[in-house]
Parts: sequence; structure tokens; C-alpha cells
Amino acid sequence: MNSSVAVRRAALGFVALVTVAGSGCHRAERAPAPLMPVLPRIPRDAARYEIDAVDDSTATFRVFESRGLRAGLAAYAVDPVHRDALVARLTIVHRDSTTATALVTSQVARVTTDHVLLVPPPPRAWWRTRLFWVGAFVGSAVGVGTSAAVR
Repeated sequence: MNSSVAVRRAALGFVALVTVAGSGCHRAERAPAPLMPVLPRIPRDAARYEIDAVDDSTATFRVFESRGLRAGLAAYAVDPVHRDALVARLTIVHRDSTTATALVTSQVARVTTDHVLLVPPPPRAWWRTRLFWVGAFVGSAVGVGTSAAVR
């Protein structure tokens, strides 16, 4: 057997031994409970809409030129007087060319026309994100470089 092959096998065996032995040494510790309850964070780029009318379980608002607004998106009713304190969570159920209707799914207080709706932007498709294309380019470059080095 060639000495370089034996050294490679010994090194590979040592790495495997350290990996297997080290995997059982550590126990996962539980994180301490937070002192304050964790509240959902509304994205900073959420669109703000004034509520025009409030029914028993729905809120109607004008959509202006919003193109990304569609049925099924989540919305949050906040109180601008109290530094955007969360009042209710809503789901958009209907959208026309000028208005949209949102259904109240949970609430802390009663929704009124004094409140404001925050609607986060819809998630982007995975192929439209910059991270995907950077990863595809870097992966392709590594693949081409590796295949060129192997030849």
C-alpha cells in the first residue's frame, strides 16, 4: 500500500473518530424563559392604511395604488396614539379596485376607525430573491472550478 494513501486513511479515520466521539459529549441546555412575553414583530416596511368603516367582525379600507395587496394576507390593526400598540390581527378576505375588506381573527381591543391597519408586503418568490441568485452563481463557480481542478 502506498504511504500517502495510508496517511489519508488514517487522517480520515481520526476525523471520523473525533466526530463520533464529540457528538455525544454535549447536552443541549434549555434556554431560560424570557422575562417579558415575546410579541410578534410587524415588519418596518408594512404599508399603512386608514380604516374607513368597521363592522362587527370586519374592517373596510381604501387601497389606493397598492398592487401587492390580495386576499389571504395578514394585517394588523394598531393604535397610532399609543405608539402603534397592537389592537387586532386581521386577514384580508376581499379586494376591489378601490377598497378591501379584512376579517378580524383575534383582537385585544375593539377595532375602531381611529386605528390604522398595517399590512406587511407579501413574501417574494424564492427565485426572485437576491440570495438565491448569489448562491446559484457561487455554486456554479465552485462546481466549474472543482471540475477544472480535477481534470
